[in-house]
Amino acid sequence: MLVFSYKPYQIDIMKFLMLGIVLSTSVMALEKPPSLEEVKINKAHTNIPREEILEKLFTSLGQTEFKAIYADAQQAGIHQQVLLEARFLNFVELGDNTAIAKLAPELIQNQNTFDPNQSEVFAIKDDWLAIIHYAQALEALEKNDKASFKKNITEAFWLSPRQAQAFSPHIEKLRLEEAMKTTQLPLNQLLKSQQSREPAPLKAHTKGSKGIILYFWNPLSQEIQIDIPDFIATTEACHESDISVLAILTGKHPDIIDDAEALRKDEAANAKCTWLIDSNKKQLASLLWVRSLPTMIVASPDGHVLFNGHPSDENFWLAIKKLSPTFQRPNRN
Repeated sequence: MLVFSYKPYQIDIMKFLMLGIVLSTSVMALEKPPSLEEVKINKAHTNIPREEILEKLFTSLGQTEFKAIYADAQQAGIHQQVLLEARFLNFVELGDNTAIAKLAPELIQNQNTFDPNQSEVFAIKDDWLAIIHYAQALEALEKNDKASFKKNITEAFWLSPRQAQAFSPHIEKLRLEEAMKTTQLPLNQLLKSQQSREPAPLKAHTKGSKGIILYFWNPLSQEIQIDIPDFIATTEACHESDISVLAILTGKHPDIIDDAEALRKDEAANAKCTWLIDSNKKQLASLLWVRSLPTMIVASPDGHVLFNGHPSDENFWLAIKKLSPTFQRPNRN
């Protein structure tokens, strides 16, 4: 298993909200009896009941499983609109934003032919139109077309406000990337050592390195506790590539430093990094828009930010590769 291969918390939101639409507005459609024509089609092409095909079509997670049931659905004469809805939701389930973006032209082509009586998901046309604009917004992101992204994501929100939480991560990501373009690490800022409490500038810990990784963490985070082995493996790989890793403790819990020290001495004893405490006044976490833990910041030796986000993001590893082309991403079995 690759290090940090788990998903960030943001990926299931869209699926949750989409399923909410199904349950709150049109779940009965999944249970409606097939028409006489549909029964004839089913008997002619497959022995699988229509209800079973639909259930599998909207619950199959893996690509291989989905493709198989999708072929059965096509053979059984399931309406083209339903097949398109299933493909969209499957991409949402997989967290495949690129595939959703590529689906945009086909969604647009079917924009005016939407029939709520045929839909297995969307009870009203506005919800259907919202996901079309959502796909167009993702397509715009792929093309780095910020104006089109803003236009379509705004329209999607207007058409279906209850899906706002599904749209907001993309907006936040774009705003973060824009902010990081003009953000430099304050290499002269003093931070205290977690062990000795002695202050030193950030640059004192990065002399001669090919780059800098800041790991914002807190010992109270269950996710961080679980993934300490992954973090250690990452620090070891970075050490071999002459990349400095600085673990920045954040939080104001009265016992946080004692808890952090206990974890450093025990579970994280083999981590090849420098343990520091974020400042109370000029917080690095605030400067770098750290909103959740863990957060990784990848920066060049002069402090230019190359990546800001969750360590499960593939771009985290790509940013490290920019610092050291020979860097080997660690694997853990």
